[in-house]
Amino acid sequence: MVLGLCVFTLTMSHAESSKRFKSSLAQAPFKPAMIYVTGEQDSDRAFIEMARSGALRAKKELGIAFEEYRLPEDEDPTEFLRSVAEKGYSPIIAVGYQNVVPVLTLAEKFPKTHFTVIDGLVPPLYQNVQSIIFKDHEGAFLVGMIAAYTSKSNHIGFVGGMDVPLIRNFSLGYLQGAKFVRPNIQVSIDMVGDTAEAWSQPDVAYDLATKQYKNGIDVIFTAAGGSGLGVLRAADDAKALAIGVDTNQNALYPGHVLTSMVKRVDNAVFDAMKTSFKGDWQAGIKSLGLKESALDFAVDENNKNLITEELIEQVLITRERIINGLIEVEMYSPN
Repeated sequence: MVLGLCVFTLTMSHAESSKRFKSSLAQAPFKPAMIYVTGEQDSDRAFIEMARSGALRAKKELGIAFEEYRLPEDEDPTEFLRSVAEKGYSPIIAVGYQNVVPVLTLAEKFPKTHFTVIDGLVPPLYQNVQSIIFKDHEGAFLVGMIAAYTSKSNHIGFVGGMDVPLIRNFSLGYLQGAKFVRPNIQVSIDMVGDTAEAWSQPDVAYDLATKQYKNGIDVIFTAAGGSGLGVLRAADDAKALAIGVDTNQNALYPGHVLTSMVKRVDNAVFDAMKTSFKGDWQAGIKSLGLKESALDFAVDENNKNLITEELIEQVLITRERIINGLIEVEMYSPN
């Protein structure tokens, strides 16, 4: 991609540029909108559902009305985002990494608009762009530990959605957590696909998971958006175990969802709306992990009989060590 510097930086000092931007942004009306992709489904019962719950919380607690826009699969993301920005919405909360390039393309053209990208790293070039990312590898490390502790076959699996660095980061964290417990454990990794359709193909994910279970795998972690529901269904059919993601999915197939890696996308969306509403919104990059309570594993009445108190204690101890820097979890980096 081609990244351009804002024109103001060419003619003004940094302080003057900041003042000019803030003055411009202060005039933008508060009119929030959220853009996301769910494929053919209204909800993926995972990542997008978590994001929408944050917006609904803002509506309930703060009285904030917002509009939702679902990106059609055959629509150009940049042109779609442009059409929303032209309607005067601000902030525009763009959910998903696929919004990075569109926001970079349009930020300078709409300087009065607050753009918040959730789960996508946007270089800090513009003072009307906020990027909120998650240290998914840290949360995946914890559920990798749980999978390895629980596995009886010493062979666990992972089914991701679209084969992109974001999902490879999940798989790497999961691998590290599993090998932290059992250095010789075998971890098999499959991806649903390499296009955006991979987030909404539960039948494909079901087939991948079923094949893994037939090959002796007894625990599978899925990070695949709406496709992940197919993995959970396969675990139920195979009388095996799966690990959910984003929301607490333990209740979808009680007794067969070992735990869920909860990702507080809801809090990120709520915070973006709240701070914009109150005039405290700030541009730049926010990186959220275990330390910020943005990631965790879920234990409730649906899986309490699957995870022992001893295991929970061990994972909590490890979580604190990661937070305090005593254990470093490697982040995925493409070659």
